[in-house]
Amino acid sequence: MRKHIFSFLLSLLLIEPLITISQSSNTVSKPLIVLKGSIVDQKTKLGLSYVSIGILDKPIGTLSDSLGNFSFEITEENQNDTLQISLVGYSTRRMLAKDFQNSKDGIILMQISYTSLQEVVVTNHTNETEIIGRQKSGKLIQVSLHNRKSAEETIGSEMGIRISNKHENAFLKDINWHFSANNFRRIKIRVNIYSMKNDLPDTLITNKQLIYTIEDFKTGWIKFDLEPFEIQAPSDFLISIQWLEGKQDKVERPITIVPVATSFSQKCYVRIASQDKWKRMGMNPSCYVTLMY
Repeated sequence: MRKHIFSFLLSLLLIEPLITISQSSNTVSKPLIVLKGSIVDQKTKLGLSYVSIGILDKPIGTLSDSLGNFSFEITEENQNDTLQISLVGYSTRRMLAKDFQNSKDGIILMQISYTSLQEVVVTNHTNETEIIGRQKSGKLIQVSLHNRKSAEETIGSEMGIRISNKHENAFLKDINWHFSANNFRRIKIRVNIYSMKNDLPDTLITNKQLIYTIEDFKTGWIKFDLEPFEIQAPSDFLISIQWLEGKQDKVERPITIVPVATSFSQKCYVRIASQDKWKRMGMNPSCYVTLMY
């Protein structure tokens, strides 16, 4: 009994900062303004799925759906804030929230980015691998991927770990997360990989979306295979999972739980919304990356 109480209290201590951040954006008593529209490719005029859109550096925002449509709420105070729209492979756009609010059609055009990533030279690997991260999955301390009361409010949130790579020609083989509980029939997750700058995630280093589906309430170790994409690992980077969408069989509080251990290294980073500031956390989630070289 004492062990369970200890586990519960530690869980609250770890989750509290995330809940506080989330609640601070929802307890404002001022009138709310709905920003609603669609995000499309400038050339094809086709809707773009899972585009990150939100108030820059604040926990307010969402992702576009599979057709490019989006909707989220801001306050009057946010009207002069910067709205940022970003998607891998496209140039990031910024505008004042009030300028979008005053637009006639609510359509945001995105232009393909022709900025080339660092050239990747694929050579024969020696079949050597290195695992970096936490491979234990004890349930003494656990955190939820959901910091709000509904899966819809979780859309766009991210959790990731910082990786130091000492191999010059290493490639990413896979990333593995342990889910100890999951009440979703289907979850869509995007794996994002960022370079680091000033101890914070900076720029996406891939040129395509890495989207995976978790089905049938799957728990335990879940592997996201990265080998087919031939992604060269920088010396210092953050790799995260981002919540895109989830389907439950019935209306209930969302549950997706990850075991963690306390840590002073603060190599875990989280953010509540798609354009929110990253926060460093004193925990080490059950997550590990396999490098091959």
